[in-house]
Amino acid sequence: MYVTGLKNYWKLSRNLHKPLSQLQERQWDDFCALVRFAYEKVPFYRRLYHQAHFSPSDLKSPEDVRLIPTIHKKLLQEADPNGLIASGFQRQKLVHKHTSGSSGAPFDVYYTAEDRIYRTLLHLRILFHNGMGFFDRMLQISDARNVPKFRYGFQKLRILPKDFLFCGDPPKQQLDLIAKTKPEVIYSYASNMVLLAAEVRQLGKLPHQPRLIFTTGELMTPDHRKVINEAFKTQIRDIYGIVEMGDVAWQCPVVSGYHLNIDSFFVEIESNGQAAQPGQTGRLIITNLHSRAMPFIRYEVGDVLTAPREDPCSCGCTFPRIDVIAGREDDWLYSADGKRVSSMIFIIASVPGVAQYRIIQRALNYLIVEVMPGHNYNRETLERVKHHVQELMGEGTMVDVHKVDHIPRQAGKIRSVISEIGKQS
Repeated sequence: MYVTGLKNYWKLSRNLHKPLSQLQERQWDDFCALVRFAYEKVPFYRRLYHQAHFSPSDLKSPEDVRLIPTIHKKLLQEADPNGLIASGFQRQKLVHKHTSGSSGAPFDVYYTAEDRIYRTLLHLRILFHNGMGFFDRMLQISDARNVPKFRYGFQKLRILPKDFLFCGDPPKQQLDLIAKTKPEVIYSYASNMVLLAAEVRQLGKLPHQPRLIFTTGELMTPDHRKVINEAFKTQIRDIYGIVEMGDVAWQCPVVSGYHLNIDSFFVEIESNGQAAQPGQTGRLIITNLHSRAMPFIRYEVGDVLTAPREDPCSCGCTFPRIDVIAGREDDWLYSADGKRVSSMIFIIASVPGVAQYRIIQRALNYLIVEVMPGHNYNRETLERVKHHVQELMGEGTMVDVHKVDHIPRQAGKIRSVISEIGKQS
């Protein structure tokens, strides 16, 4: 198994430097092959395509992908679970993963043991390209459900050693364990690293400085990045992943955009029913090319990204890059006149005295900001937060700011922005 894994990793590693045109040609071939497979082997897709009067033979060029109907989580939840699995696979023998349901809709995903290894290899490719070594100790800080029940045999030889820490533990306790284990690499949610950064400021010292910090699972805002960098004095590499599929895009040592794993995914960014132009924001539609037991073809995730650009990156990777991951479609706020306001522009975490925060928009003209106190918190903290948010939201929006002792997590994550109005401009 490990010999096969090493061979597959070598192939994946070589892809990083292949000509983009060669990668795109292979990507299209893999996409067409997957569509044919799903049409022939997966009852759900066969019915869906028949209803849309679509046949795999209709695919002549990448422009034809819009002939294929998109799917979304609710549609899959309402489908017969057995109809989502390709013939030849038994659901009870597949790897089962229950998504976090951060969008309010938990979902069961199935894939093969081989696909689990493939996801691991994709993940390792990101880590190694960013400078992690085979013997570097990693500390993964996540919710309890993300602690695997198995370990690879090579980890007993201290290759890729990994420790786990529960993100729900108090920040001081987490920092104590970091000081004790002295990891070269930390892998965690962005919101948890913001909390740890606030605790570092409170202590006035950094118990241990890791060489690398990887964040995932949440929107990484420029404000969060600044706060974490200042506390840990270490460059951050953010990874954009989808639970149903694995790591989709990632930052390299240059930290200029996110490289898309185009050898493993077919990514579309759509704006107003058309393909978005490079740098233009749109909704993500993605196809997982490396999993056939339960295929995801033209899956609408609900995330907003910028369309990729293809200019060369000085890190040597030829994969296209997206500049901004703007969050979920329901993470956008709206001014009183209905204009969209990106959560990326807020710098609340940089306000002295703020450890963590959450914005909840109840109506176009009303939102609440919850603030968890941190180092240097005083009576002016809430006023500064209110002034900052009011300035960005504009006139006509009422802003209430409250001090709270705790901001709830879901699957270890904190959603910093929640819009309850669902209005589109």
